Amino acid sequence: MVKCDYCKDRIVDTGGMLINNFLNGIGYYAKAHQVILKHRLWPYMMIPGILSLLYVLVWVIVGSIYFPDISTYITDNWLPNFMKGGITQILTSMLLWIFLILIGYLTYKPVIMILFLPVLGYLSEITEKVVYQQPIPDFDVKELIRLGIRGLYLNLRNLARAILFSILAWLLIIIPIIGGVVSPIIIALIQFYYDGFGLMDYTMERRGLSAAESIRFIKANRGKVMGVGSGFMLMMVIPFLGWFAAPSYGTVAATLAAAESIPLKK
Repeated sequence: MVKCDYCKDRIVDTGGMLINNFLNGIGYYAKAHQVILKHRLWPYMMIPGILSLLYVLVWVIVGSIYFPDISTYITDNWLPNFMKGGITQILTSMLLWIFLILIGYLTYKPVIMILFLPVLGYLSEITEKVVYQQPIPDFDVKELIRLGIRGLYLNLRNLARAILFSILAWLLIIIPIIGGVVSPIIIALIQFYYDGFGLMDYTMERRGLSAAESIRFIKANRGKVMGVGSGFMLMMVIPFLGWFAAPSYGTVAATLAAAESIPLKK
């Protein structure tokens, strides 16, 4: 086992611990639900929930408007005559929608983490206050700007890495049979990891961890991080209700998970 300066238990996820911590990470969503109901945090869900719905609906509207014409153009101009037909156009439309969903999801998390920073960051603070009796820091414009720059850097870094690793994993699909099974699993695990990273960063920055320290902490607790990220992704699969609730539930769950692992700096 490897020591970690930013883990409560001072060890890095290894072997069976990874799976156990992954399941524990998912379990924080049940705890988040209890905290939201007990402390009546639902009002803080309204703004990110509505904006999240609008973001997803914009992608759906864009696809609905442009995909029929794009599908027709591809079928008529890019395919040989023997492949043209109604079924081919349907398959082309399906591939376009799959591509849209993938791009929409890859951009969704960084967008909400950056644009919703003040709201979700405050929700994270409120969660830590009501659960762990931690005082909320005084409002400071300079500190808000610093945290915004830090969050922008980490989210852009994570977005670039998530896209790169997802593309590399997608290329595995060329391997017959095995590639078709392994590739989607690896892509999902990559998304779990970076989703959890973004959600837990609110607490890490509030606990005083630098960007480099946050990265080390995430690597050391990747099981729990991926568990939190998987819960977020599963909620996003649920139309409307999941899109509305995922940012807030993910933030509360991630706050509980991170706060129990990161000691307060003196």
